[in-house]
Amino acid sequence: MARKLGINEAKQRAGRFCAFRERSPNELFEKLQSWGLPDEDAASIVGELTKEGFVDEQRFANAYCNDKFQFNSWGKQKIRAHIYSHKLSDQAVTKALDRIDPQAYENRLFDLAKSKWDKLEKEDGMKRKQKTVAYLAQKGYEMYLIWSAISKVEDESR
Repeated sequence: MARKLGINEAKQRAGRFCAFRERSPNELFEKLQSWGLPDEDAASIVGELTKEGFVDEQRFANAYCNDKFQFNSWGKQKIRAHIYSHKLSDQAVTKALDRIDPQAYENRLFDLAKSKWDKLEKEDGMKRKQKTVAYLAQKGYEMYLIWSAISKVEDESR
């Protein structure tokens, strides 16, 4: 049987856990629970580490949104759907999504649309458009931006 983890030791381990990368308060709380800490102790440690700057909801939201956009090319809708599991406030998520540069967002969408469009060169016009729209929607981009990007790609390929 595993030994019981003391509050001070749990706090030190949690600090190390948070030092590797940004963590959401909920992610830290769940980790503390998995170590066998009661909810009250886990909540107390999360509160202390938040005060000490190890955990910050807004900082996590900013990092998550930036990374998912930069490295995964996700759109805002997909980012919002996935960040929901971290139980962050709507204000923090909205603020983080607003930090994404609109011009970079549209450029990334256009690049994805052009790349997909070019890969589907053997498809007929309507099927090509349908598959490109489906791909971009699956990536989490807004429909009005998708259609705008598709028409730019069509114009460019004529």
